[in-house]
Amino acid sequence: MVNEWVGKEIKFPADAQCCILGKDTVSTLCADLFQKEYKVMLYVDSSGCSDCRLKLSQWKQLICETDSLFQDRVGFVFFFQPKDMREMTYLFRRDEYNYPVFIDKNNAIDKLNHFSQEIKYQCFLLDKDNKVLVLGNPMLNPQVWELYKERITEKNNLTTAYHR
Repeated sequence: MVNEWVGKEIKFPADAQCCILGKDTVSTLCADLFQKEYKVMLYVDSSGCSDCRLKLSQWKQLICETDSLFQDRVGFVFFFQPKDMREMTYLFRRDEYNYPVFIDKNNAIDKLNHFSQEIKYQCFLLDKDNKVLVLGNPMLNPQVWELYKERITEKNNLTTAYHR
């Protein structure tokens, strides 16, 4: 699975609705996420328990940690295909998850990329060109988060050494 995905470019649909706390938001805010040096891209489809799969409070902690470690270099691009938008909005508000997310009612992102049905393979660390650097969900396996951090730090060190 890793060999299939690492180096592959993730394609994003142009028409996904961006929102914060379930409400439409300014498109430039969401467009800025795609300009980051790195992106953590999460896809959540409509199968199973949304609350169990999202882990929004844990993502909030990881986003805060990422901001402190890597300043403004990493964006979080979350694509949700909700079966019930009211439930999704409730979860955002309950967990005070006030980060932008993309609501993909038609599941266009999966149609473009053909993601695995296994949730552990529906999260990626991407580079600035949307190519997969690391595959795996850090909410399901803390070692995956360590791989994400190593890859971001490694690439930064290479860039620093190159510019000397």
